[in-house]
Amino acid sequence: MEATLPREGLLTFLFSVAVVLVIMNTAMFNLALPDVTETFGISASAASWIVTGYSIMFSIASITYSRLSDFLPIRRLLTIGLLTLGLAAVAGFFSTNFIVLLIVRIVQASGAGAVMSLSLVLFTRYVPLGRRGKAMATIMSSVSLGLGLGPVAGGAITQYFGWNWLFAVTAIILLLVPLFLVLLPKELPSRGSFDALGGVFLGIGTTGLLLFLTSGLWIALVAGIAAILLFVSRIRTISDPFVMPALFKNRPYLVLSLVGIASYLCSFATLFLLPQILVH
Repeated sequence: MEATLPREGLLTFLFSVAVVLVIMNTAMFNLALPDVTETFGISASAASWIVTGYSIMFSIASITYSRLSDFLPIRRLLTIGLLTLGLAAVAGFFSTNFIVLLIVRIVQASGAGAVMSLSLVLFTRYVPLGRRGKAMATIMSSVSLGLGLGPVAGGAITQYFGWNWLFAVTAIILLLVPLFLVLLPKELPSRGSFDALGGVFLGIGTTGLLLFLTSGLWIALVAGIAAILLFVSRIRTISDPFVMPALFKNRPYLVLSLVGIASYLCSFATLFLLPQILVH
């Protein structure tokens, strides 16, 4: 018997709101970089780590939460992610130096990765195939809405209130936690193992490639490629890998993944270059 999701429409709406807030949180800070640079008296390249560090941690966290959902309840993982994101936003509102701000952004990203990945896992697991496409499309539309609202809201808030208030927008996500606790299915943990070493290889590989894209460091590119090769070797040789190798033999999955990666790189490049243009 196929699993069903009670209050499917309401949960889809709540996840859409969460996704909009997460994507806005990513996009808003790009327009705040010139103000952060001026506030802390740092270089534009140093300030850009607010974007780079967030993106690196977000990508790693997204994959990690997705893998953990194979044997841990989605409800528990999402609660941890939302609380991490929201409480870090509260801390960020009161940040008074750049190092604290950077740490807060990275911690935020570690929680934000739960929202996108777990929403897709939830709908794949519980929504019947006939309605799954509609639920997925709603989430993807929320991504586009967040990307559109982020720069507008970020620019307005930064200009009239200050960049600290950008964290207040993200902190709204804490209001969703009790709703998800009530509405999400209560699953039981199952037996499973987490390939931490595979996750480390993937994290180093992702970090190296992003550092090369943003800083042009060839050593980062070499380290990233080496880590990716070690990751590929590992997932092909252990019984419970971080990512199942069978996914890479699925042609539709590969095509969609390449399209997603290309879109992300274009979006990331735009978000990274815009603050540099505004600073200069």
